[in-house]
Amino acid sequence: MLDRRAREDPDAELVRFDDGARLLVGELEVGSRRIAAKLPVPRGSRVLTCLRPGREATELMFGLARRGLVEVPLALDVSRSTAEALRAAVGADLLVVGTSALAGNPALDALLRSVPRSVLVHEGAPAGVDHPLLDELPDSHFHDLPPGPEDVLAVLSTSGTTGRVKAAELPHRAALRHAHRVSATMRYAPGDVLLNVFPWNHVNVRHTAVLPALITGARLVAHGRFSASRFWDVCRGEGVTAFNFMGAMLAILDRREPTDRDRHHAVRLAYGAPAPVELARRFHDRFGVRALEAYASTELGDVATNTPQDWRPGTAGRVVAEYEVAVLDPSGRRLPPGRTGQIAARPRQPGMMFRRYAGDPAATASVLRDGWFHTGDQGYLDEDGYLTFAGRRSDVVRRRGENISTWEVEQVVRSLPGVVDAAAIGVASELTDEELLVVALAADPSIDGRSVWEWCRERLPRHAVPRYVRIAPELPRNGNGKVVKSRIPTQVDPSTWDADRSGNPVR
Repeated sequence: MLDRRAREDPDAELVRFDDGARLLVGELEVGSRRIAAKLPVPRGSRVLTCLRPGREATELMFGLARRGLVEVPLALDVSRSTAEALRAAVGADLLVVGTSALAGNPALDALLRSVPRSVLVHEGAPAGVDHPLLDELPDSHFHDLPPGPEDVLAVLSTSGTTGRVKAAELPHRAALRHAHRVSATMRYAPGDVLLNVFPWNHVNVRHTAVLPALITGARLVAHGRFSASRFWDVCRGEGVTAFNFMGAMLAILDRREPTDRDRHHAVRLAYGAPAPVELARRFHDRFGVRALEAYASTELGDVATNTPQDWRPGTAGRVVAEYEVAVLDPSGRRLPPGRTGQIAARPRQPGMMFRRYAGDPAATASVLRDGWFHTGDQGYLDEDGYLTFAGRRSDVVRRRGENISTWEVEQVVRSLPGVVDAAAIGVASELTDEELLVVALAADPSIDGRSVWEWCRERLPRHAVPRYVRIAPELPRNGNGKVVKSRIPTQVDPSTWDADRSGNPVR
C-alpha cells in the first residue's frame, strides 16, 4: 500500500506532527526501506518498539512491516511489569527504543537488559547507554520475501480497563480491512485533514488514522495528547475536517464555555465511541459536527458503524458487511431483537481479525469458539439491525440481590448538566453483596454528592440509585482515554457523600 501511494504521489504530505514536522509519502517509503535493510533479525521475529510519535516511529512501523517482522509497540509510560509481561508473552527477539523515550522512562532501561538484542533510534536526547544506533548498523544479511496478507503485522495491547492487558496478534489483512472500512464509513478523500490525539502503541492511530490517510490521500495531523483548551484552535489552524474521539473527549469539549467561534472550523465528522444520544445531538447542534459512533475493538476492528448518510445517535450503527453479529444469552443461545446479551462476532472471510492473544492460550480459548469472538460486551440489536452497546459483562454490581449495570448508571450521571464524566463501581457493604459508588468529574462547582444522588433517584430504579457519591478532579485513564476502574480507590472516607449517613437511604 505504501509503495503504491509513493509511486502515485510521492510529494503528498501524509502526517504532520505537533512540533510542525512533516512526513511526505515518498519520504516514508524511502525511510522504511532504509530501516528494513538494517534490522538485524529474520522474518517473523517479534520486535518491541518504544518511540515518541514522529518521523522515526512512522518509518520504523512501515520498515518492520516491509521485512515481515512483527512489531510489539509499547506505551511511552509503560510500567516495568507490563513491559516484562509483554516481552515474555511474545518472546521478543529485538528491542528498538528511542533515546527520548529511554530518557523519560526507567522501565525501558531495565528492558534493555532482558531482550536478547537492542538498538537505539536517535530522537534528540543523548543515549546514555552503550547500545548501537539503528542508523549506524550495517545492512542486514537477511533477504526475506515480503510478508503475505495473513502474516502477523503487529501484536497490539488491548486498551482494556479491567484486568491485565492482553496482546492481540493482528495480520496485515486485518489492519488494511479496518482502515478501508473506516475510510469508507467516513468518506475520506484527498483534501481531508484528519486529527488524532491518541497514543501510537494502540490500534486507534495506526489503523484508523495513519492507514486511512495513506489509502485515501488525506493528511493526518498527529498530536501527542488531547488538549481541550487548544482543540478548536488546532482544528482551525490545520484545516481539520474530521477527528477521532474516545471516552469523555466530546463531553469535555461540550462542557466548555460557548463562544461565537464554536462553528468557525471545517470539521464535519468525528469517529469513535461512545457517543450517548443526548451528547451527540448537543454536539451536533452546537459545533455542527456529527459524532459517528462505531462498535470496534483491537481484536476485530470495526464491527458496526454509523455513517454520514445513516446516523442514529445512541447506537453504534448497522453491522458492517464483513462481519456477522449475534447477541447471546448466558447459555450461548441467540437472543431476539431488543434483548440484551453478550455481543459475539465472526468475520465472513479469513484473516480479518486477531489470531490469538500472544502467550495466553487460556485467554484465547475463552473468547474464540467455532470462529466466533465472544467480546465480553453487553448489547442488543434492534429490529432494523442497529447495534447498541450496553457496557461490559463484568461491569455489574450485585446489590441487595439485584444486578446493577454500572454502564446504565454512568449514562444517567453523565446526563446531569455540569458533569463531564462518571464511573460507577462496587464497594464493600456492611450488609451483603456490594454498595454502589459513583465517582463524578464535574465542570460545575455547584455539583455535589446530593445533587448527583437526587438526579439518579429521579431516573433510576431504587436498587440502582448509588449510596455513595464522590466528586473528583479527575478519573484514572489509560492511554486511549478510557477510565480504568481498577485504579479507582474503593475506600469510603468522609469526603465521600453517603446517602445513608445523610438521612436519605434508598432501601
